[in-house]
Amino acid sequence: MNLKKSFFIFLLSILAISIFSAPSTQISSGYIHSLDAILKEQRLNLGFHFYGSSRDFQIPYISTIDGDTHYSFDTYAFATLMYGLGYSFTNWLEVNIYSNINVDAIDTPESSGRVDANTNYASYGFGDTEIGLKLTTGGIFGATKNADFGIYGFYRLATGDIFDTLKDNTSSFSIDYVKNHGGIFRHFTTNGQDFGVKLLISFVTSTQVPLAINLNGGYTKFNNLPSSISNPVMFDYSGSFSIRFGSFIPFFEVYGTKYMFDQVNDGRLIHNVTGGVRFDTPIGLVIDLAADYRISKFVPDLEPTLNTSSDILFINDGWEGTPDWKVFFGLTYYYDFKQEVVKKEEPKTLITGKIIDGESGKPLSAIITLPGYSETLQIVTDSTGLYSIEVKPGSIRLKVEREGYRWQEKGIIIEKGQTKIVDFALNKKVVAQGIITGWVKDKSTGENIQAKLSFPQTDIPTFTPDPQTGVYRISLNPGTYTLAATLDGYVTYVQPVVIEADKTLILNIEMLKKGGKITLRGINFESGKATILPESYPILDEAVKLLKDNPKVRIEVQGHTDSVGSERSNLLLSQARAEAVRNYLILKGIDPSRIVAKGFGELMPIADNATREGRAKNRRIEFLILGE
Repeated sequence: MNLKKSFFIFLLSILAISIFSAPSTQISSGYIHSLDAILKEQRLNLGFHFYGSSRDFQIPYISTIDGDTHYSFDTYAFATLMYGLGYSFTNWLEVNIYSNINVDAIDTPESSGRVDANTNYASYGFGDTEIGLKLTTGGIFGATKNADFGIYGFYRLATGDIFDTLKDNTSSFSIDYVKNHGGIFRHFTTNGQDFGVKLLISFVTSTQVPLAINLNGGYTKFNNLPSSISNPVMFDYSGSFSIRFGSFIPFFEVYGTKYMFDQVNDGRLIHNVTGGVRFDTPIGLVIDLAADYRISKFVPDLEPTLNTSSDILFINDGWEGTPDWKVFFGLTYYYDFKQEVVKKEEPKTLITGKIIDGESGKPLSAIITLPGYSETLQIVTDSTGLYSIEVKPGSIRLKVEREGYRWQEKGIIIEKGQTKIVDFALNKKVVAQGIITGWVKDKSTGENIQAKLSFPQTDIPTFTPDPQTGVYRISLNPGTYTLAATLDGYVTYVQPVVIEADKTLILNIEMLKKGGKITLRGINFESGKATILPESYPILDEAVKLLKDNPKVRIEVQGHTDSVGSERSNLLLSQARAEAVRNYLILKGIDPSRIVAKGFGELMPIADNATREGRAKNRRIEFLILGE
């Protein structure tokens, strides 16, 4: 096979079309295969698109030398120039008309015994003409006009050259070929008045780098097919995705076609993908470079079918209708008759600046007002401290305020169109502080503990008491706070406190250990009964305070006796006394769900029951800390 000669034939196809210099058919806004539903009002489009492809096929022939079947590789090539113009009257109506010029070429290599060895075939001529009308909602999705949907209808006139038989001719390109009309392996016309519609959906983001999506679905009706074809229609789809970087727009498309009759591609759905770039220049000239690729995974390999004089179905079949690949080049020029009027803005009169902390220099959020200028205008700066106010020329006062800082006011004179920079450095107010101090201990043992002390919902850092003395001390601005003490294994202590200026609040913290016990000494009952004697009330009131200071803690009230009497009677007596203490606590406002009463009788002595002093110690009430 003569590769140099094959390349020359493909180049010949391109040159044969390019000499007509007609505008492109992609004048209806969109990309290579997909149409756009978002229209630019009163825009004229004029341009042309060229596409072409080639492929080598293994062709059988009967040798004149030995009469056997041999094979050689022929190079098939085609090219098409699509040209036209269009105009969008409004942002919802666009019309267009386009046609095309086609070239087919075949290069037959030198092959011994082949009748047409080293023969070139070519055909060129006009294709059909299509008139289109696009209707959209005209931006029904809102003023941004970044989304729309519509319909595109078209009517196709049979203006293309009809196939005739081959005849000899001599090329004006200094290469011999056999020429005919209407195409060699594809048809330049369907020879019928076809029509169809496409549904269009488009969306463009309002981001700094806009993303655009087009979705199309189409239907075509053929009007010059044999009556034996019951459903002479074709369906197609297309979708595009593009990103705009100024004038540079890369895009990606997927499209496919399906004829509803088996005579074309056996009725199969053919898929293709397209990748390309668009250059939308500031002068209205649009340049497209793209390439198609047929997704062979979905379609078996397709062989060429040569036209014959007996063809009655003027629709491309085989490779000529769905080539493996195609390359595209397009030039389109557009002109907007309705130019957007950009209102020239007069220079603004602005006061701008920054609010900072006068000591640290860090930015501050603050409230800015303009006394005497506007009683309602109020500006709150963000964490950057920056502000900008548009004002009228003249004398203006600015007042800046922030809680905890001394307010500041400045007066300026500003002229029309001027920008004044006025910064403020605020100083903190000197506030007389108060002191809170005390110690932190284990309630049961009285030992100092290193609990973490904090003031929730403030920016005051967490701190701990002195490890030697257990004493804590901190200075705070006057106000109401919540003091929390936490330590693993202990019930969290929470207490509201009020700090007053120049005063010291002493708050000692006794923390309850989870699982620990507190023995209440001096709780006395009537002998052999569960009646609490009045002298025990102050001790029980201390227990009430303990539970109110720790509102989440749960306890078990445990009753114990000495060994005087039977074991059963002592157990019942201890249970009754524990219940009596529980009832007292409930009457004082403690939630019943926080208290469990349980008697242990003489089972858990802490002293010798043989002595009077030991028996007195064993008669006791204890609190077991169950937890939170």
